[in-house]
Amino acid sequence: MFKLRKQLLIGITAMGIGAMGMGAYAQNAPAGAPAVAQAPAPSEHHMHQPPTPEQRAKFEARMAKRQAKLHQELKITPAQEGAWKTYIDQMKPHGPDLSKARPTKEEWAKQTAPERMDHRIELMKKMEEHMSERAAALKQFYAVLTPEQQKVMDTQFSHMHHGERGHRDHGGESHSM
Repeated sequence: MFKLRKQLLIGITAMGIGAMGMGAYAQNAPAGAPAVAQAPAPSEHHMHQPPTPEQRAKFEARMAKRQAKLHQELKITPAQEGAWKTYIDQMKPHGPDLSKARPTKEEWAKQTAPERMDHRIELMKKMEEHMSERAAALKQFYAVLTPEQQKVMDTQFSHMHHGERGHRDHGGESHSM
């Protein structure tokens, strides 16, 4: 009984300290303090800008690095090189340019809730079509791999459930292809 009380007291104390910390965090900054940039409102999240040429180049460099690493880990044979090149070409992000399909802020504000939902459904259909093409490319390439190479691919793609970018480690690199 004494152990339960002690644990309960510790838990309540920890929650109280946490609540005080949250209250202090939520207080407004003093008038002379520098303003902190706020994240965009959730309703504006989809309105982000398309990548700049520098961002696109950085993305392509990271992708090339990951592809080279995967090529090395798979130990692609000369006989598999053609299938590898086809796979890489098919996996390039050549899918729908969704930034062009997104309405402007003004257009979005004029749409009704059902119109917005219909628009999102259309975007999802385009994304699904692109992912289906990529899945077909993966299956075609996977078929020419040895069982050992397939295990490497299985390991690489186990990270894909976190989205196209995968989980990021401390260096900013993506774990997935």
